[in-house]
Amino acid sequence: MIVVSYQAIGFDLDDTLYDRCEIYRKIFTVMQAAVTHLEVDFETFYPIYLDYSDAEYELFIRHGKEKEAYRNDRVIATYKYFGKSINQDAAITFNALYLYFRDELELRPGVKMLLNYLKQQEIKMFILTNGPSVEQRNKLHQLKLEEWIPASCWYISDELGYSKPDVDIFKLVERDLDVENILYIGDDYHNDIIGAQSVGWKSFHLAKQVTKYSLATQTVGNFDEILSVLNRV
Repeated sequence: MIVVSYQAIGFDLDDTLYDRCEIYRKIFTVMQAAVTHLEVDFETFYPIYLDYSDAEYELFIRHGKEKEAYRNDRVIATYKYFGKSINQDAAITFNALYLYFRDELELRPGVKMLLNYLKQQEIKMFILTNGPSVEQRNKLHQLKLEEWIPASCWYISDELGYSKPDVDIFKLVERDLDVENILYIGDDYHNDIIGAQSVGWKSFHLAKQVTKYSLATQTVGNFDEILSVLNRV
């Protein structure tokens, strides 16, 4: 039996509970073959796309940029970075491919086992994710996460008016949960780990290697490891 010392355990969504990378790998493959070919591989393309995606999302959430504009502009900016000029139609195609391949979403290996054990232990669980409300809720429903975590404990930046790593969004969640000893699990060091640590939460960084001078309570490589660590707490 697992014995955990946390009153609540929370999870990031994208690239934590599921692997977003594989969806974008499929998109990139189609774009390369049928729309616009870049002289780079996916491993080079993807980090740049994520950077522009984060920057455009901030414009969307903080400054009222239209959702369609931010989604298209992040694609156009990424291709421009690699020396290719694409039009709105190509960006729309990229985003349409995302919606198509998103239907294949599935939880990472080990997630269901961890969630089942935490549910048995009656540990309060929650989701804290950046992103547009409708899109994030669609993914949460598709992954059937309401089986373990009620929708009342899904905290989405678009609905709250703050985004990670803002201290305010973590404090809002803490007040709503009405607990103090919280563990948060996420893949993004800046948004998830620094954000959680800034309000005194414990944090598990889901990463392949330890970040230099890491603030994380623990760096873990997969969900089986998370389960093992919690078993020793």
